[in-house]
Amino acid sequence: MRVATEDDVWLAVAAPSTWPVALTVDERYVPLDRLQGVAERISARLGGAHLRVGQSTYVLGLAARLWAATLGCVVRDGVLPDPAAFVARDEDGAVQLGISRYDGWRDVTAYDLLDRVVAVLAPVVESLPLSPRLLWGNVASALHAAPRVLELPAARGWADEMLGLPPLAGEMVAGRRTTCCLYYEVPGGGLCGDCVLSRVPERSPG
Repeated sequence: MRVATEDDVWLAVAAPSTWPVALTVDERYVPLDRLQGVAERISARLGGAHLRVGQSTYVLGLAARLWAATLGCVVRDGVLPDPAAFVARDEDGAVQLGISRYDGWRDVTAYDLLDRVVAVLAPVVESLPLSPRLLWGNVASALHAAPRVLELPAARGWADEMLGLPPLAGEMVAGRRTTCCLYYEVPGGGLCGDCVLSRVPERSPG
């Protein structure tokens, strides 16, 4: 890897994206693992879903936004903004990424990209009481969907290579997850398109 200039990073992050990154941040933005009450607010937005659904959904949404801001910039502009520079704020369960400094690299590999994204997501995963496999499955699911969501077909090779590396290896098999994100527990919810389940589990009485 070689260091990118601040201008390189700014131009990459400022490019139009499915989930734009705020280029100016204030005191509302905090490190990704420091958002307080976000899972509760997400659960409320989902119609009063169980807290664990909000926790799972937070990681899934955060990962999707982080892949947009990292994988998207690498494929489109050849620049990896430092994932540790990203901060987040929450407005009633809607997470917005911002960037606190314009550090980054060029000439990165898929391993470099995954290593740095995992380093900033690991504290989030470790802070939650859910199965780490479920949460890394969310990260893998967001990565698998990223080339389509970001309309970047060239990202498919990058995504597939990272999905073969730990901690994501084995979390996606033939385009389907090996864990469930719990969305079926949302009132009126069903199964995601890549769910490991073939039907919504029946709930026991009581």
